[in-house]
Amino acid sequence: MKNLNAFLFPCLFLFAFCSCASTSKFEKLEEPSSGKSLLYVLRPAQTALSLWSFPVELFRYEGPFQNGKRSSIAKLSMDSADFFSMELRPGFYSLVCRDMDKIFYAKEGGRIFLLIQLFHRGTFSVPGIFIKNAESEESIRFLLEGARMNRTNPIGE
Repeated sequence: MKNLNAFLFPCLFLFAFCSCASTSKFEKLEEPSSGKSLLYVLRPAQTALSLWSFPVELFRYEGPFQNGKRSSIAKLSMDSADFFSMELRPGFYSLVCRDMDKIFYAKEGGRIFLLIQLFHRGTFSVPGIFIKNAESEESIRFLLEGARMNRTNPIGE
């Protein structure tokens, strides 16, 4: 009986712990609504750097980005193998992750794929971050690899 209890307690604890978190997996590419653009932000799985999670913020520029006036439209935290998608009105936007700032233009009816990639700076240092544009094929490969990427939602949703 003691052996059964010793076995069941950890199993129940693990089941309760794991069942609390539900994640939505990538299913298929979405089509942008009329007059909108669709943004996909991906953080591909990197086993060596999977412990690091960083806050990401999306800004919309009011007019041309040269004037510097922008407002925050989404904040999220991205772990390894996470992705985020959002419909955007045409215009200039900025994706900020730590000290990296990627400015891009959302065109009506288009899809934008941005990859957040981490790289080693040294043995005992926080990894560096690089944000780059990606092609559809490369992005789909990342979205579907392994057990598929997890959808993350903005903070507060």
